[in-house]
Formats: sequence, structure tokens, C-alpha cells
Amino acid sequence: MEQQEFTGTEAPATAADLRAIEQEYGFVFPEDYKAHILRVNGGWPRRNTFLQSRENGRTTERDINQFKPVQHGSYTLERSLESLRDQLHPDLIPFADEAGGDQFCLSVGPEDYGSVYYIAHESYRPPAFLEDDELVPQPREYGEGVHFLAPSFTAFLEGLIEVPDEDDEDEV
Repeated sequence: MEQQEFTGTEAPATAADLRAIEQEYGFVFPEDYKAHILRVNGGWPRRNTFLQSRENGRTTERDINQFKPVQHGSYTLERSLESLRDQLHPDLIPFADEAGGDQFCLSVGPEDYGSVYYIAHESYRPPAFLEDDELVPQPREYGEGVHFLAPSFTAFLEGLIEVPDEDDEDEV
């Protein structure tokens, strides 16, 4: 598959930038994500739509607004981690978002390490342990409104498609 094109990327991130985040938050990024962010730091992908398979056999378009850059830019991965950590399972790392505020997350959990999930904020209900200090986080107990998209970051990138704007279709 051809390499994904991005526009609006930030200055390159470094391996030291990634290690600092890993050490601060106590997780290790999947290798395919690290390779991507060292090559392309944030930005907007040309192919920006992922077709989420639904249980009823239909698909739902999930459009990426922006990949979060590391270290550089206004809405960084670090800023997102800080603002969302008390609302998300600690195994979910938000790496991109949709225009309405929904999040695309990587799992760093032991049972589904590297998998990509989509969090629909309108239907999201956090896992119970975030509201009850006596409960302990359980693997893959991510809360209501969290949807599996792909088994790896690479599979997620390869699954992105370009959907023509409706305005473009009118201009024949």
C-alpha cells in the first residue's frame, strides 16, 4: 500500500520525546505508532476516513480531524493525555480526534496491545473504577461508547480511505 500523505505536520518528534511521555505516564507506545510519529508528527491525512464495521453488518464512517503531534503544536498528545487521563481507562492513549471531539485511541493494555479504538463522546460512559476509588482497572473494561476499529496502528492506517466531499461530486 502506498504511504499515507499528511499535510499540516509539526516539527519532527524525537525518540527522547516519546520516551519522556512513556516514562511520565507509565506505558510503552506500540512500535508501529512510534515509527509513524517519528516520521510524521501530527497533521491531517489525505485518506482520513475509517469504515467501522458494525454488528449489524453495516459500516459507519469515522473521519479523522487531526492526528495529535508530540512536543510541537497547539493541541499535542501530551496536552490530550493530561486533559483526558481522568476520563479514560489508563490503557487508552488518544492519538487523533474527530471534528466533534470524539477520540481515536491506541491500547497499551496487555490483552489488546496496539489495537485502535474509537470513543464516541456522546455515548461514552467511563468505566466504574474511574468513579469509585475502591475498584481497580480491569483490562479491556473501557466503558460504554468505546468501539474497536483495528488490531494495530498499521492496520488502522492501511484501512483509511479517501471519501470525496459531497461538494466535489456536484462539480462534474
